[in-house]
Amino acid sequence: MDKIYKKRILAENILIILLGGLALTTLAASFFPETRISVLVMHVLEMKKMSARVFAVILLIDLYNLYERKKMAWNIAIILLVLNFLQHFYFPVHFAIHRIVLFDMAGLILLMWFRTDFCCQSEKRSVKRALLMIIIAIGGVFFNAGISYHFVKEQLSGTPNRVILLESIQEAFGILFGTTNSNAPGFPNIKFENFMFWFSWICIFFALIYSLLPWIERRLWTENAMQRARKIVLQHGQNPASYLTLENDKLLYFSKCAEGVVPYGVVGSTVIVNGDPICAPEVFGNVLDEFRKFCQKSNHKLVFLSITDRYLEEYKKLGFGTVKCGEEAVFDVQNYSIAGKKGAKMRMNINHATKAGLEVHEYRPLEKRNPAIERAMNEITHEWLSGKKSGLLTFTMGTVGLEHPMDRRYFYACDQQGHIYGYNVYCPYDGKNGYMADITRRSHDAPGGITEKIMYEAFLAFKEEGVQKVSLGIAPLANIIREGEKAGSLEHLLNFVYEHLNACYGFKNLYKAKENYSPTEWVSGYYAWFPTILVPSMFYAMVRIQNKLGIWDFIKSLLLEKFGRDRKSS
Repeated sequence: MDKIYKKRILAENILIILLGGLALTTLAASFFPETRISVLVMHVLEMKKMSARVFAVILLIDLYNLYERKKMAWNIAIILLVLNFLQHFYFPVHFAIHRIVLFDMAGLILLMWFRTDFCCQSEKRSVKRALLMIIIAIGGVFFNAGISYHFVKEQLSGTPNRVILLESIQEAFGILFGTTNSNAPGFPNIKFENFMFWFSWICIFFALIYSLLPWIERRLWTENAMQRARKIVLQHGQNPASYLTLENDKLLYFSKCAEGVVPYGVVGSTVIVNGDPICAPEVFGNVLDEFRKFCQKSNHKLVFLSITDRYLEEYKKLGFGTVKCGEEAVFDVQNYSIAGKKGAKMRMNINHATKAGLEVHEYRPLEKRNPAIERAMNEITHEWLSGKKSGLLTFTMGTVGLEHPMDRRYFYACDQQGHIYGYNVYCPYDGKNGYMADITRRSHDAPGGITEKIMYEAFLAFKEEGVQKVSLGIAPLANIIREGEKAGSLEHLLNFVYEHLNACYGFKNLYKAKENYSPTEWVSGYYAWFPTILVPSMFYAMVRIQNKLGIWDFIKSLLLEKFGRDRKSS
């Protein structure tokens, strides 16, 4: 089966390269001068060139997304080839038309043959990004109209050198907005000007649709998709990271073979999944295999982050490589106690916060909104972000989510005057039998022990409700190599990152912070990937999807930490 996928991918990539060659040839040819004989059909030629330039540029832009096997890119390529095919008959001026028609037909047939492989969703697009694309597209359309208009005027003029490009663009701009008298002497004929007007505005219309459609679809589709995913997550989400499926930075793959969902993101040619596929245990292997084939067909490598050991053997059976990625701090809240020597530090911190006059309350935004509480939380978040050494991590971490609280639980600490100093956000998993502490934040002037006090009070509330466990999430790369255990080269590499690149992320500090709460147990988490050979692009994707600033942001943090120490020592 793998050999069949590889042959299909190779054939598709060759087709994409040939389409790129067609686009480049078409674009270059649209600027070539015509023969004297062709002046007789000058207006028809320039209309053909004007449309050819647009088709060629769009196809060139579309090639990368075709290589990424995006469904939207396939739709655009099909439309372009059909329009290009039709224009050969509308503008029948080239002697070699039959060869170009045959090439278009071949491209159409092959794209239709491989249509099921172009199945990836487009990335979620913000309104800001959509508007930027619209501005660029409109600028390109106007420039193309001006260039075409300029070439026609040059051919009509007995002295081409006296035709000024800027003036031609201004006149074309005026024609498109109806402010230029196109009937004046020296202007091209009305047929060409009408074509330029209608073709340009049709292109602008479709640019608007293309730019805004993903955003509109997200607005219309997201709510239904999220509710469907939420139902699956609450019923089958055994991984503490399962609830992060509902964050806006995820694309959702709904299984066709069973009721299941896979939250993923795409970086280059690598698909990244946060946590395990979410479905009933008895169909897990089928859902995982379906998603693996989805990635294979669309020519993507696949990496799973922070999977549990529950289905580890299923990953191995399907040919995934696996490695331990850290340890997760888990608490049995029904039996958790801060009494005795083990809980002495936790108890001391809680007592310190209590003496400072802090009280913990739960905020329930679905019952009653409180703008003052939400404003205080946002201020603490802003202060926290301003103090970070590196960019904000995403994808494997959730957001406060006050705009759509859904099933999140919010606990905050305030003094007797009601001033809020910190808050925690908890997300459910395992059928609400467990909660994960997704966000823990405090202000810079908060009394010591505030986080411990919020955590403990939340534990007591969960205990009273019958909740069995609370997770503090994965401590990345912690205890990758344990004494007496065999370790491979990958384990040694990850352990080196943990030991020597702490300035980039604070791996050790995060582990020690979780350890201070005296968790009931440490549960191993794993990475899984397919194919089994990890290549640099997969490592890059794992970093890039969590930090939009990329690897350079971590390098900057490392350098700042090093130079900061050097200054202090000197």
